[in-house]
Amino acid sequence: MITIKLRGVNKVRKRQADGTIRIYYYHRATGIRLPDDPACAEFITRLTELNAQAAEKPAVGAAPGTVAALIEHYKRSQDFKGLSPKTRTDYSRYLDIIKEEWGRNRVSGIDREAVLNLRDAFQETPRTANYVVSVLRLLLTFAVDRPKVYGLAYNPAARPKKLKTGDGHRPWEEGEIALFRAHWKLGTVERTAFEIGLSTGQRGEDIISMERSHIGSDGTIAIAQEKTGARVWVPKSADLSAALEAWDVAQAERIAALEKLGKAIPLAMSRMLLTTETGRGFKVDHFRHVMINAYQAVEGLTTGLEAGGVTTHGLRYTSATILHELGCDWDTIAAITGHETVQMVRKYTAKKRKARIAISRLDEARRNKVDGNSK
Repeated sequence: MITIKLRGVNKVRKRQADGTIRIYYYHRATGIRLPDDPACAEFITRLTELNAQAAEKPAVGAAPGTVAALIEHYKRSQDFKGLSPKTRTDYSRYLDIIKEEWGRNRVSGIDREAVLNLRDAFQETPRTANYVVSVLRLLLTFAVDRPKVYGLAYNPAARPKKLKTGDGHRPWEEGEIALFRAHWKLGTVERTAFEIGLSTGQRGEDIISMERSHIGSDGTIAIAQEKTGARVWVPKSADLSAALEAWDVAQAERIAALEKLGKAIPLAMSRMLLTTETGRGFKVDHFRHVMINAYQAVEGLTTGLEAGGVTTHGLRYTSATILHELGCDWDTIAAITGHETVQMVRKYTAKKRKARIAISRLDEARRNKVDGNSK
């Protein structure tokens, strides 16, 4: 069977009332529906016509009232500029997707069905589909607040039904932590980053932003969270203390090697808590890839969100779970890891508690059966 890839075409699958799946095709640049059979001459002719029409439109400047103009307006606003750099980067990625799909469409013509069609165009990657709609909701809220400019009376992307994406990030299990520690020795970048994440429960962007001056004389680490702007104080655990001591020894050896070669010592080595192997400060994407490679290098460790494996974000849940098991109240944990993380951990610990109860009852039933047969 030959698969035909159609450039500039959105393919949307919809379940019919009888349970069957029907596929609809839409021209990406204009949003106009195409014939149902992509192999027929009529489909190719119509697609060629629409591509030609789209090519004739000037590429300079966005027409007033269009989605492209709205995106440009939003990016210039304080609503967007006031976000953290990481959030702006994330939003921009999805704003670009929306612009590519709908850039020439008029904002006033967007309705609920159009939003669901956009979501379904990415249904094979549900997390992307949901994020596109979430960013679209923020964008259209910006438009609704300016009715004279965009003519949108209500937000058709408000409270959309999200596609199912699985259980998402999860805490690491004790066995998985042991596997990672056995593979990555103290003093390595990977092990140090892991222990910081496990002990502080912070996001990756916050881990790479930590400075040595943030560690107080009492052993607490002061952290200004990138996403929320909130400042939290996290006690330094024994595991983290051991990891940082080994890291300092390794960094001293790197500095000595550079000095022997007559090379300059990167400022980050004396300032940042964590650096790359070459002593430079981490960028978010570089850090993400370093940790993904670190997990994949561990034999027997299932990795990746889609596979239900371990992730760096999962360390936040692990940290919160450990704090809960140590007797910390939820308010204290929320102050360190954030309220969203706490909500997830509460669900996770509830599942584990139910599982333990079920296993205990099963064991009890088996014991009773054995005792009954022995009489």
